[in-house]
Amino acid sequence: MHLSLPLRGGLGWGVFRSLESVLMLIARLIGLLACAALAACSALPDIRATERLDPRSQPFFPTSDFPVTPNVESLIGPEDCQGATLAAQEFELPEYPARAYSRGLQGWVVVRFHVYDTGQTHRVRVARAVPSGHFNGTSVEAVENWVFRSLQPGQVLNNCVVMFEYRMGRVRVR
Repeated sequence: MHLSLPLRGGLGWGVFRSLESVLMLIARLIGLLACAALAACSALPDIRATERLDPRSQPFFPTSDFPVTPNVESLIGPEDCQGATLAAQEFELPEYPARAYSRGLQGWVVVRFHVYDTGQTHRVRVARAVPSGHFNGTSVEAVENWVFRSLQPGQVLNNCVVMFEYRMGRVRVR
């Protein structure tokens, strides 16, 4: 397509005879550009149709140093978790929370819990955590699902303590 502008006098557009044909051409070009954009976008996967990528499949990049851990033994009283030996039968570590992982957060959580004579945990709660809130839910949920070897009928172990470290994208019990 050739466009010629007059060098002197008048508003002649050469190929175009009226403002209406210029507007029609612009509308066509916009339509072609939109069509090309849609064709390019249709080659991309539909994000709604695929699962979001789990950030834990990517390398972990810490955004801060690991916080100083407490002396766990100092958190255990003389009467805490006494009377029997705990032996885990079903035990899974918590998963590193995806949001904390993607933000590069590290920390620890001290969890207290009771164990019934059936081996089920009860009254699982966070005693201390740094940073507060980021790892609490996954820590409590993990301990709630733990099952220990049965105790003597009627026996209960009170205030047992476990600490989870969330460090460099991994979880460990301490």
